[in-house]
Amino acid sequence: MNTAQYDIGARGAAGPGEPSHALGRWWRVITIAVAAGFFLEAVFAGAMLSGAAWAHRAHALTAALLIVWAATAGLVSLVALRRRPYGTRLGLTLLSLAALAVLQAALGALSAKGANLTRLHVPLGVALVGLAGQAVAGARRLGRD
Repeated sequence: MNTAQYDIGARGAAGPGEPSHALGRWWRVITIAVAAGFFLEAVFAGAMLSGAAWAHRAHALTAALLIVWAATAGLVSLVALRRRPYGTRLGLTLLSLAALAVLQAALGALSAKGANLTRLHVPLGVALVGLAGQAVAGARRLGRD
């Protein structure tokens, strides 16, 4: 007889087939998608700087989608994960990501209109990719005590 599953239940953590485990898996998928989107933004920026005509539109569209996606994920996670360890932290990280993406988009729009703000836009983009990585790390910690 194996008592491993009972030991997991005694500590309060969910076992592999329980809802908490599935919930954590979904939040990892969501945050990985957000992080991949921010990385894709960098790819589109590089294509834009290389002179690809389509890249500017793709960069702008992806930015708008990322703002909506990160804000929605942040709000939903604040509600859905409020009682889970690290759940509130993940929600606040995603909302911070959305807020900084709005600032990033504003800097990018001003840079496109001729303002000399590229020196702020580029490092903030790098920071957004790093913060998105932190959101993925936060999703991996969900449910741990």
